[in-house]
Amino acid sequence: MYENEYWYGPVVNDGIKYPLNFNSKYEVDIYPNKSPNKVNTILLSNKGRYIWCDSGFVLKVYSGVIEILSEKSVPQLYEEGETLKEAFLHAANKFFKPNGKVPPKRFFTKPQYNTWIELLYDQREEKILEYANSIIENGMPKGIIMIDDGWSDYYGRWKFNGEKFKNPKGMINKLHELGFKVMLWTCPFITPDTQEFRYLRDRDCLVKNKDGSVSIKKWWNGYSAVLDLTNPEAVKWYLDQNDFLIEEYGVDGFKFDAGDASFYSNNDLTYKKIEANEHSKLWALLGVNYEFNEFRACFQCAGLPLVQRLADKNHSWEYNGVSSLIPNQLAQGILGYSYTCPDMIGGGEYLNFLENSSNLDEELFVRYAQCAALMPMMQFSAAPWRVLSKENFEICKKAAWEHVKYSEYIYKLAKESSRSGEPIVRYMEYEFPNENLEEIKDQFMLGEKYMIAPNIKKGARKRIVNFPKGKWKYKNDEFIIGPRIKEFNSPLEEILIFERVN
Repeated sequence: MYENEYWYGPVVNDGIKYPLNFNSKYEVDIYPNKSPNKVNTILLSNKGRYIWCDSGFVLKVYSGVIEILSEKSVPQLYEEGETLKEAFLHAANKFFKPNGKVPPKRFFTKPQYNTWIELLYDQREEKILEYANSIIENGMPKGIIMIDDGWSDYYGRWKFNGEKFKNPKGMINKLHELGFKVMLWTCPFITPDTQEFRYLRDRDCLVKNKDGSVSIKKWWNGYSAVLDLTNPEAVKWYLDQNDFLIEEYGVDGFKFDAGDASFYSNNDLTYKKIEANEHSKLWALLGVNYEFNEFRACFQCAGLPLVQRLADKNHSWEYNGVSSLIPNQLAQGILGYSYTCPDMIGGGEYLNFLENSSNLDEELFVRYAQCAALMPMMQFSAAPWRVLSKENFEICKKAAWEHVKYSEYIYKLAKESSRSGEPIVRYMEYEFPNENLEEIKDQFMLGEKYMIAPNIKKGARKRIVNFPKGKWKYKNDEFIIGPRIKEFNSPLEEILIFERVN
């Protein structure tokens, strides 16, 4: 490493550990990717350098040394500028050039509402409609309803459960009339010993063990077979299931869950021999067929019009809770994943949101919503009007409408990213090089115009903000001239937003 050099990447879920510098001791293995979130095979430096590898690798950083071990490819070092931004733009143009397409505007302008926390596996027509009506009755913006796991009979039978959904087409029509788009949860798993399992097994459409038997994989919902997406017949079968749901019921798109490289093995037998990371990539590439999509696990899919959410977050202030939102969102952006969502507001652990739960931290929920409000997308699941006091719900609702207020600017950035690849959420170092901002990751730039400084410390009602050079407007009447470090009052009901003035 050079003196005062900082490196970013390659694992989104480790964003809270970045950047890496001379004093860092860090090791990660992405051959295959074992993290619960996406990766890209790149590291970028604030000195205009970057390292690219065509395949997964083991990365070790120690005593100013970056060591990359790859069985399949030779890592390449590029020196193409003097800043993080210059390194990123060169890498994006060379290795993950955007295709000019952007996810639908609704993703950026209105919140998403996932039914998981409220309904868990008991997804039912009447409860989904009740959830949607409650959104409207409580004055929240209408956006996208994501019907989560539990709407079908079992994995691989992608049809509405007849007992839970008496009239699924009518339900979706009603949701559309109310002003929502509708997405369904899906995955690449197939429940064993079912009609679909036997059909796919007999056509060589399932991943197999070395002995030729169908591989049964352990995942968070038990044990299942996995689609072999190297077989065109398996791909056609799966897309046909989705297309039927769109044509028959009016579904708008899909939440593509799982697809993690960790659910595959480099020793699996498949129609075409590929590595575990490539299986994860093939799953993500299916999403290109549908404008309304969402992914958590990806490999080398930067630059594509895929909606990317952070891995499930804990209901906590700590490492895998609200403290990781900004660092990991920043990591998504610098790795080429622009169209990002910081997971379910408040975290995805349903036990914290059961009635009379003693584990619910209302302040945390509010600060999470505020942190998400000025990001490309925001997603609710636990109904804030149910789990929060009236006062705290009003603050959350204000955050949701704050997102709407800035949504045209956010969507403008998304369209620009579809051409340039530039992140929507940016490191301070990306916009303001050589100002000692390399390690600032509790505030971020929204494009080049707004600096956002959420409060993510429990009980804190003040926070320190680092201002780069230039003139910054706070509210309507206060101007700050940078560079400067200044402490601000940060009451629970307020998000600190600063506008860059030319």
